[in-house]
Amino acid sequence: MDGSDLQKIRRVVRRTRGQNFREVSESVCRAFGWYRPNGELRETSARALLRRLSKRGLIDLPQDSRRAVESRRVEGAGEQLQGEPGQWPELPEQRGGGRGQNLVVRPVLAGERRAWREHMARYHYLGCGRFVGESILYVAVLAGQVVGLLAWAGAALKCGARDRFIGWDEATKIAKLGFVVNNARFLVLPWVERKNLASRILALNLRRLSSDWVERYGHPVYLAETFVDARRFRGTCYRASNWLLLGETRGWARCGGTYRHHGERKLVFAYRLSPGAVDTLRAPEAKKCEVRRFSMIDVAKLPLRGEGGMIEELEAIVDFRMRRGVRFPLGAILAIAACATLSGAKSFIAMAQWACEVSRETLLQLGCRRKKPPSEKTFRRVLGKLGVDEFEQRIGGWFARRTAMEGRGLSLDGKTVRGSADGETPAAHLLSACCHDDGVVVAQTRVSDKTNEIPCVEPLLEKIDVEGAVITADAMHTQKETARHIVEDKKADYLFTVKDNQPSLRADIALLQLEAFPPSGNSGEQGARQDRNAPVVGE
Repeated sequence: MDGSDLQKIRRVVRRTRGQNFREVSESVCRAFGWYRPNGELRETSARALLRRLSKRGLIDLPQDSRRAVESRRVEGAGEQLQGEPGQWPELPEQRGGGRGQNLVVRPVLAGERRAWREHMARYHYLGCGRFVGESILYVAVLAGQVVGLLAWAGAALKCGARDRFIGWDEATKIAKLGFVVNNARFLVLPWVERKNLASRILALNLRRLSSDWVERYGHPVYLAETFVDARRFRGTCYRASNWLLLGETRGWARCGGTYRHHGERKLVFAYRLSPGAVDTLRAPEAKKCEVRRFSMIDVAKLPLRGEGGMIEELEAIVDFRMRRGVRFPLGAILAIAACATLSGAKSFIAMAQWACEVSRETLLQLGCRRKKPPSEKTFRRVLGKLGVDEFEQRIGGWFARRTAMEGRGLSLDGKTVRGSADGETPAAHLLSACCHDDGVVVAQTRVSDKTNEIPCVEPLLEKIDVEGAVITADAMHTQKETARHIVEDKKADYLFTVKDNQPSLRADIALLQLEAFPPSGNSGEQGARQDRNAPVVGE
């Protein structure tokens, strides 16, 4: 950072005087274009920079920002060790039998973060610490009991052994460092004694690490690194998990904004998370860390108000909040969240940042009358407690009413939501009805864990008008009752797949010799569409 950059930061800080610390750091990020690969602001890293500059006396933060700095410092100091750690929330016993089959490694839930930090502060020799930038905390659960804790964060800026292993020059390292992740903490709780448990926890964590990073931050990671204190450990679990020993550090540690030499060398281990990981990181032209900013949609062109408007539909949802203290109408929060999601926002933080970047006129159109838009905490609190069933029904019905179904294809498709499994709780399975041509989801329902998609078709189509549409589905839904409901109750047509699991029906279709009468043989409308009284056809 040169003098011009410092002057620019000072101007931004002066311009944002009176705002809170997050707003100041976000303004600095926008001024310099500091964005993560998923389009979010690098707000946490900017806050760390502002704290260092304020401590050196180079910038003068607003009064409330200084209080935020001090409160965070005091909070961090109090997390090292204060008595016994709190209890973990009740965890269901994991299914499975045999060696390691009931071991689950997953990201911690919101209600488990406090217990994670307290246990790490109590039992890890480095304490809990704070992880700047992108990070994910994990918990290992065995037979319903917590047995291990892990933390992954951004890679170290300076590590000679790693840089030589990859073959980095300085420019490529700066561009690609975000694709390397550091195992900042690994703890097997001291009362747990089980052979090879540490290496099994590490192996399970490595299998899902890159996909979890994509889900949370919008980009993969290709290489994992860690530092092992050779005076305390030999790195046995890393060696057993096929990590490579790259060498030793030179005995320097980062202390605030500077480095100090403590002389305690550490072993450097690395693990390739994908084939060709080193080549990907070494090549300047491949897999660049490109910033994907929000695509600002033109809200004025959306059917927001008037007869059949989206905001009127959202405002009809019953507000579950108490009247006292409500600053934003529920419809405005939901409308902003919907438009932010359409623009590419993937998290609550991204929704709040999108709301800050749009114009005042756009916020007014979405129903936000206050000077400042809803914060990240508001989106998290409201969307977390909102009943999604009613929300999905209203939004799906709104899409369906604005989409003429006559002659259009509507697909029934079930998908399992990736990353929604939580130990004993299986992953959420959703059945959706979406249009063929534009992919608009007009209805969606969750399939119960105790059944399958077949009985969910009728409730899915209950509140949408599909008259005249052609409903397609896979072989699972080739059922008499499903076909009868579509034709007689919903006045629609269907096109189902028939496979070998229904040999009689497949044989009957083969007797019709449909290959002799291709669809192009009859150009009339009745020939192009399946007659409602005709038998089920398919492959």
